[in-house]
Amino acid sequence: MMHKRRRRRTIRRSPFSYKGRSRTPGKSKSELAYWKERAYVAGNEAAAAAENFRRVSENPYHSEASMRGLYRQVNASWSRWYHSIKPLSWPVYYASAAKFSEGYRNHSKVYFDHRIWLPTDKTVAAIVTVMNEKDTILQVMEQLNRMPLHEIICVVNGSIDESFEMIRNQSDAIIVHYSQALGHDVGRAVGAKLADSDILLFLDGDFPVMSEHLLPFIEAVERGMDIALNNISPYIGIFANRDYVTMVKEFVNRSMLRADLEANSLTAVPHAMRKEAARLIGYGNLAVPPKAQVIAIEQGMSICAPASVDVISKNRIRSRNVGPRNAVSDMIIGDHIEALKTAMDRRSSRLSFPDQIRNRQIIKL
Repeated sequence: MMHKRRRRRTIRRSPFSYKGRSRTPGKSKSELAYWKERAYVAGNEAAAAAENFRRVSENPYHSEASMRGLYRQVNASWSRWYHSIKPLSWPVYYASAAKFSEGYRNHSKVYFDHRIWLPTDKTVAAIVTVMNEKDTILQVMEQLNRMPLHEIICVVNGSIDESFEMIRNQSDAIIVHYSQALGHDVGRAVGAKLADSDILLFLDGDFPVMSEHLLPFIEAVERGMDIALNNISPYIGIFANRDYVTMVKEFVNRSMLRADLEANSLTAVPHAMRKEAARLIGYGNLAVPPKAQVIAIEQGMSICAPASVDVISKNRIRSRNVGPRNAVSDMIIGDHIEALKTAMDRRSSRLSFPDQIRNRQIIKL
């Protein structure tokens, strides 16, 4: 029991944890060294097969757009090699990706500036909602710029600070600007509809997430999942200490026969989904995340929670989200009531709780 308590405290302090993969670097140090060596050779060979990389990168007048294309080319080479081997634990993945870059750089003489390669050759869009985030938005963009993304879409709405100018001056992201506040999650729906990528990655502009911590969500979709949720379960504690929002999240999942999802919900970022899944759910429905999740479950979509990012302790304190009953919690609870109504309309008034022992027909009113 003491071992379990120590483990729980460790998980809750950590801002990020993995699910389904060992946190130790493979079975041994020799295995780590083996994959690093193989990745270095693969990177060197990939660079030798792409001599045009050197010609473009040596041009002092090359544009940022051309370099982004070249980074995507390197990512495609990395993805092909990675998918030709067995899945690696995440620590080994990161170390191997770094050695791949080193091997590529050794041949091409191009420095990759701490970039992290994606475990997919599909196009990926990051969708970021922004409202008065001048203190954090540049850190968010810095992490996203480390990845060879196809698109970064920032939906800036209702901002009265310098968020818009900071994004415009420090990034080539697509900026969708609304002078009025759109409200919670509407920006995600807007970004999803505008995106032209295979995989959609959703974040908020109020706190940065390391690029490495976003990869498990992308890989889950790459490997066939329709939706990859943030597994917040390690951070919410025992049932007796949970708030109403957490309880209603878990109740909706259990009502949909997805108790395995616990309290995990599209309400929490980061999460990822297939673009086609977003289309089938309906872009408008993404503005009410639990409703979108119910529709996805009802349509038989595959949903998992591959990794944990602590968005609870890092949640930005605002006037509307303080206290046991506040405007944000009431809104989220209302969203889940709307989700339950959607589920009852699609199934029955009793959802997954059939009435098997009562003969209602014996009494005629």
